[in-house]
Amino acid sequence: MTSRVAMCGLLAAVLVPAAVAAQPGSNGAATPRLTLAEAVRLAGEQNTQVLTARLEVQKADAEVAMARSRRLPTFETEVSASQLLTGVDVAFPQGAFGTFPGTGPIPAADTTVSVPRQPTAYVSSQIAQPLTQLVQIGLGVKSAEAGRAIGEERVRAARLSAVNAVKRLYFAILQTESALAANDEAIGLYRELDRTLVVRVAQKVALRGDALDVQLRLAQAELTRTTYKNTLDSQKEQLNQLLGRDVQTAFDVEPVAELAALEVDTAAARTAALASRPDVREARLTLERAEFDRRIARAERLPEVSLALSYTSNFNIDLLPANMASVGVQVTWEPFDWGRRSRELAIKTHSVQQAKLGVRDAEDRSVLEVNSRLRTLTETRARLNVTRLAQTAAKERLRVTTNQYQLQAALLPDVLKLRAEVAGADDDYQQALLAFWTAKADFEQAVGEDVIP
Repeated sequence: MTSRVAMCGLLAAVLVPAAVAAQPGSNGAATPRLTLAEAVRLAGEQNTQVLTARLEVQKADAEVAMARSRRLPTFETEVSASQLLTGVDVAFPQGAFGTFPGTGPIPAADTTVSVPRQPTAYVSSQIAQPLTQLVQIGLGVKSAEAGRAIGEERVRAARLSAVNAVKRLYFAILQTESALAANDEAIGLYRELDRTLVVRVAQKVALRGDALDVQLRLAQAELTRTTYKNTLDSQKEQLNQLLGRDVQTAFDVEPVAELAALEVDTAAARTAALASRPDVREARLTLERAEFDRRIARAERLPEVSLALSYTSNFNIDLLPANMASVGVQVTWEPFDWGRRSRELAIKTHSVQQAKLGVRDAEDRSVLEVNSRLRTLTETRARLNVTRLAQTAAKERLRVTTNQYQLQAALLPDVLKLRAEVAGADDDYQQALLAFWTAKADFEQAVGEDVIP
């Protein structure tokens, strides 16, 4: 009777979930819990790749502002100061400015005007308002705005990539923890078997080779536990790095929710991918920007016409007026460029053609990736159903064998073995569940939607 009570106590000890023993003590501080939604939020706000992409958008904002400022008048001032090394003599022959009735020739005799060796200065200021250049400037503004939109799509791409990496690593941590829990179950089994076999070997009812085999399996399971523990620590450090915080930050993850019915509209997913994926949108914006650049190249053939106001001052130059102001139209045109502008236009045209091919390639890649991710998602969902049935079957076998043991119709090693099988089936189910969520995260990234669980 005493032996039966001891065996029942041993069975109860083995069947207690390992999670109960893992609860923190009353004196220890609880480790912060990190939910998947919180991890995704932190990645979108603090990930270094996302922050770098946002800085590129800020640089693009400055470029747009610079392009718009070219529409405003330009102010130019030129100052030149010099020292004459030799005097300047300018000779005016008699009558150089004409001969007039009543006054005679001007000048009346040969005249020489001398400028001594002295410092001289020349100051020129001009205000010019572009006119015909406004067409080219407007196209430049639109091109800069397209560049900024490309930067925003790269921010979205960086954010989606960071979110996907966080989800995958989060699920990998859960997978490692599940494997670690199953390994702990196996260690508990081998330890109980080792204690049982030590007694049986002493009683000469079991072979020493069986005891050594169990001790070897126990050592291997403890080595596996060390490997899992090191892997878990590395994964948590990597997740902290993706979240943009101290890699030594301690945290625990939350289990993922059970599955609902999987309903995916394939056609709608492809349409959403073509409309939402950052790489497709960036390819279309690149085409738009290339077309603007080609129109800018065409506009360069137009003469540059500006409305200009000029003011000039001369110091210590007696031959020139001290101050002079003028207003008028300023035209700059290069009629002969030896085919340079035509070649530039040809280059821009080729760039447009390349951008069109890039759009087509991005759209094709998006459809292929959505189809591939959807097939993987469907496959992992089917595998999950298989592991769930295997889990249910293992639990039923354990229940039957446990009842048989209580009626002395089964041995304790049989119960312990089935308990380990149940732990393995539970781990397989968790692995399949997390593989499904990983495939779902990959599918969401392929569609290009910002989805927060």
